[in-house]
Amino acid sequence: MAKIDQKSNKVIFTNAEYAKAWENCPIIQNRDRKDFRLCYICKYPMEFKINENMSDDETAWVIDLINIKKPVLEIENYIGVHANCVENRTKKNATKLIKRIKMVGWMAPE
Repeated sequence: MAKIDQKSNKVIFTNAEYAKAWENCPIIQNRDRKDFRLCYICKYPMEFKINENMSDDETAWVIDLINIKKPVLEIENYIGVHANCVENRTKKNATKLIKRIKMVGWMAPE
């Protein structure tokens, strides 16, 4: 379970939580689901590179909460997004948006 580091005031996630957040991301039809998923905010592919140190790698990702109206640190509320996209989020509860995105067969640009 995620813990909050009191010194840095950051959330520290476990490997299982990263894996579940990755599984919650929409699938890209023409890419391997283990290596690539779709960022639901910008609709661009993410590579399976976790951005723990906030590097400049634009394809790396971080964990975001699906519903920030009720900010609970539970695995069902985690999803992966590009680190740069977190600030571009438009809705506080993205549950319906993510369901609609998952229903569409997304393809990555060739």
